[in-house]
Amino acid sequence: MNPFTGKRKSGQRPKKRRFNGNQHCKSGNVSQESSHVSPKGISSTSEPVQTSASRRKLDLKSSSVPFTSTFEGNIIFDKALLFSFLEDNLCCKVCTGRVSISDKRVAGLSSLMSIECNACKIQVSTRNSKLLGPKKNIPEINRRITYAMRSVGQGLEGMKTFCGIMDLYPPVSQNSYELICRRVNAASKNVAIQSMKKAADEEVVAVNSTDITVSGDGTWKTRGHTSQIGVCTVIGADTGKVIDVEVLSKACKGCSRWKGPRVGSAFKKWHARHSQVCTKNHIGSSGKMEGDGMVKLFQRSESERGVRYQNYIGDGDSSTFLSISACHPYGENVPLSKVECVGHVQKRMGSRLRKLKKKYGSKKLYDTKTISGKGRLTDNIIDQLSVFYGNAIRQHSNSVKDMRNAVWAIYFHMRSTDNEPLHSFCPAGETSWCKYNQAVSKGTAETFHHKNSLPPAVMDAIKPIFNSLSHPELLNRCLGAYTQNPNESLNSVIWQICPKISGSGRRIAEIAVYESVVRFNEGRLGRLDIMKELELCISNNAISSHKKADIRRIKQGDRRAQQNTIEKRRERRRAKALVDSKLSKKEGLTYEAGGF
Repeated sequence: MNPFTGKRKSGQRPKKRRFNGNQHCKSGNVSQESSHVSPKGISSTSEPVQTSASRRKLDLKSSSVPFTSTFEGNIIFDKALLFSFLEDNLCCKVCTGRVSISDKRVAGLSSLMSIECNACKIQVSTRNSKLLGPKKNIPEINRRITYAMRSVGQGLEGMKTFCGIMDLYPPVSQNSYELICRRVNAASKNVAIQSMKKAADEEVVAVNSTDITVSGDGTWKTRGHTSQIGVCTVIGADTGKVIDVEVLSKACKGCSRWKGPRVGSAFKKWHARHSQVCTKNHIGSSGKMEGDGMVKLFQRSESERGVRYQNYIGDGDSSTFLSISACHPYGENVPLSKVECVGHVQKRMGSRLRKLKKKYGSKKLYDTKTISGKGRLTDNIIDQLSVFYGNAIRQHSNSVKDMRNAVWAIYFHMRSTDNEPLHSFCPAGETSWCKYNQAVSKGTAETFHHKNSLPPAVMDAIKPIFNSLSHPELLNRCLGAYTQNPNESLNSVIWQICPKISGSGRRIAEIAVYESVVRFNEGRLGRLDIMKELELCISNNAISSHKKADIRRIKQGDRRAQQNTIEKRRERRRAKALVDSKLSKKEGLTYEAGGF
């Protein structure tokens, strides 16, 4: 075969080899749920392809927005090329004389193009964009670009930069921009509310009850505990769709503009007008926003969504559940139950072990060695124990007893030595994740050697942490292995549309939240409903673009949902953490706030 052309000597190309999969899709590499599952989450037999949350949520055929057959989309032209082409090929329909073409800016990107006969001076004109609104005085192009820029996290300054680089007319004025943003806010809110009501109905159908389980979380506009904007979200545990949201603000630009005394008839008159548009709806600290916002969501769940949030999946980072329980949203006779997020419970193992390691520092244990160091409690070992602990909960989520046994299997497995093998909690048989029990089933236990054991002094030091994190009361709240991951995913979408690094008020944050809800529940195709609400024309360009984005999201979600792909990501994270740990140890202290 010719190495350059890929052809045989006969001149024919060989038949293309059939694709049989790669590391992401080979069925032999995909794990299956088994009665013997390792702490690492690796099992011995194959499993059907996992379905991603995106595939379960999105319906690519559900768009209710009709195709506007008379509209074929927008196009950007070089004005000089277009005008010279038209002048060379057009003539006056009255005298057949040559024509001249000119244009002038009307407002923002809206312009008026005029064609005038050089001989008889007859003039006709047309706009570059249709007009919207009841009075037909709002150029569509200005509303469209404002919505487009807000959807990618940019405001008026971003529009100015974009128009400057593209050599377009400057965008709309500040006042016009704010008016358009109000219209975008109202449109996105209407579509988001309908989407959330539909999500609540789907959750009721999924569990066959109006008493549902939801995950709730709070997120803030800026990092730290001084944010002026906070967002609370509630997501159904079974459908993974957003059911309700609340945006809170403890600041208002309009309020700050009033410089006079806050008493008297002048202030009362101003306050009566301003209260209709005031954006401040929270009094208290930024940290209290999550609790107050979640209380509002619970109190209106029956009237606006027709459901009761009976079980609340929380992260334990705040006193939110205590605030909800204290207000008795469904009456004193309807108790609420707290469900732990497995991801946050898993983090407790890592945070407590690191805190213990820092506490001991250079202090010697009873074996005259420190708690950390080679063969002892390193950062890599802490990460492994955290992952093992999380998987012990997830893989035995139907039984507190099995969950507890799996947690202690990790402890005694790590403590086992050749002289004292402690593998009674580990699963038995050749398919067990425990190599020692595999050796027992094969009759080779006498030659087995324990390689990764931790010293008894270290294991005794960390035993209280295992005692605390295996308490039946805690594990009982972990039944079902629920998670707040959907809330975290929604938060990331919100702050992509409303970046934390840029200043903005409540109205812009609400646009980001409602847009994120629609994208999260309905996919990018759901954005077409917002465009319809804004009276924007929709061509096949918009439909095709948004549908392709949803297809990419589903494919990526399916790939990332496969067990072998998950394991590859974990291995890469562990390898990266190990390299960083070795480098930090080798380099010593290189950075500390105020330490040099």
